[in-house]
Amino acid sequence: MIISHERYQQIKNLAKNCFKFFNTRNPLEVFQKLYIPYSLINIEGDLKGFTHINEKGEPWVYINKKYDYYSMKIIAAHELGHIVLHNSDTLNMFEDDGVSSETEYEANIFLMEFMPQTQPHTKNYMELSPTALKNYICNKIY
Repeated sequence: MIISHERYQQIKNLAKNCFKFFNTRNPLEVFQKLYIPYSLINIEGDLKGFTHINEKGEPWVYINKKYDYYSMKIIAAHELGHIVLHNSDTLNMFEDDGVSSETEYEANIFLMEFMPQTQPHTKNYMELSPTALKNYICNKIY
């Protein structure tokens, strides 16, 4: 694990509290409740989605619309993780490039905790390396 146990607990608690406060595990519904605009757009290549934070600090989420609805929720939960955890970053991109930075890893942990139905049934996802976790998530997106 490339993050501390304390950071993991913080991310887990944020995801849990987000679910409790909004009473949904659908990140698209959370975006609506928070008035966070999102767009479903055509994106070429392996880019699944991204979040842009404008100069006023307001996020706008873009999700590749080539995926099915469940996959778009997975991508949206990852982007929600960036908004909650990394709101000082002006651009966060979720792509299948085989690389997993610390911020991408943290957003993936948020996703796993916010949408526990995405977690592997046979193994604790925290036993996966950051790259293996990213690959696991990317394989769930169709």
